Amino acid sequence: EDESLKKLLNDRYLDGKLSTGSYPRDKFTIPEVLHRKWLKLDYKRDYSLVNIVLFFFTFAIIGWLWEVALHLFSTGNFVNRGTLMEPWLPIYGYGGVLILILLKPFREKPYLLFILTCLLCGIIEYLTSWYLEVTYNLRWWDYTGYFININGRVCLEGLLVFGLGGCGFTYLVAPFLDNLYNKIKPSIKYLVAIILLVTLIPKVSPSTLGFPSPITNIFLVPFDN
Repeated sequence: EDESLKKLLNDRYLDGKLSTGSYPRDKFTIPEVLHRKWLKLDYKRDYSLVNIVLFFFTFAIIGWLWEVALHLFSTGNFVNRGTLMEPWLPIYGYGGVLILILLKPFREKPYLLFILTCLLCGIIEYLTSWYLEVTYNLRWWDYTGYFININGRVCLEGLLVFGLGGCGFTYLVAPFLDNLYNKIKPSIKYLVAIILLVTLIPKVSPSTLGFPSPITNIFLVPFDN
């Protein structure tokens, strides 16, 4: 009976009588697959409010770094590409957070998420450009001359980049940051979120869209393409 079980299990390391106990893991005939825990990111999760606030500022800072780096590499000059004095761009924060919240039902379909992210970011960018121009009579960016653009406010190239970035945020960055932020002591995490909000709120317009108020308009550095 023991020999038949050995043959059935195709295991040449079960010598002698069969008995209960732990399997000899060091003698597997097939190498055990290493578990890459850093790849096991649950992108379908729900995010806590405090983490969403931290996401907002994280995405806004990433957006600011992206804009500054692009301008630095293209012109060789360092320019504050933000609409506020702090090193962040609220439009990226709102875009990232809205992608996570509004497009959650589509996370199981990456191609659909990509398309909807492009559309969502296009709407946000267009309305932001329109608002800033109407309010301050300035255009922080102008895509006139770019392939497939709408009134110079949005262009296909930019929307494709936003689509890829949004998918990256959804499937990799946000779950990773969520795991990271969940390791922070709650009291410290809430304190940081409150300080960041207190820093931002007095400098935004009544519409709370994250654009500068007339008070901070004197500090603005317009986008110059």
